[in-house]
Amino acid sequence: MAITREEFAQHFLHDLSAYFNIYPNETESPLVARCEYHVRDEKYVLVQKAQLWAAESNEYFYLFSMPHLSMENMAACRQMALDDGMERIHPHPQHMYSYITAVFLYDTADEEALKELKRYKKSVSFKLSLHGWMEYRIAAVDMSTAKITANRKGTDVKKSLQKSLDRLAKKIQT
Repeated sequence: MAITREEFAQHFLHDLSAYFNIYPNETESPLVARCEYHVRDEKYVLVQKAQLWAAESNEYFYLFSMPHLSMENMAACRQMALDDGMERIHPHPQHMYSYITAVFLYDTADEEALKELKRYKKSVSFKLSLHGWMEYRIAAVDMSTAKITANRKGTDVKKSLQKSLDRLAKKIQT
């Protein structure tokens, strides 16, 4: 039995809910949900005012679902995630890094769109990395074959997508 895009989207968002704040999209667009993860670490001596260091990390995750992944839809959604994510990043001396992650669920795709997805790379350094950096991670899941494609920075995302796919397939079989 094949897993549908809707089933996997709900399962994957449930997996993410342990770590991410999830904001479902209510409009008619390929965006299923936007998810945010924020963590702040700090070290201080005796009292919090005597802070030795602090570091903030963020991830802005965008889940898209569409029947056909074309070059045009992929580029438009990728740019939408980048624009929205960059608006949410506020570099400052304690900002370490932020990830913007886009994941596409599709049934069919143009080969050139997948090639572009694999080649795509985007990173931004804020004030020579003194105020942190941003990396763009992107992955796509072919729901008809369960094949996952990702750019170089998206290998961690690819692994978590594969684990979630395997768990859902096992759950459906039983």
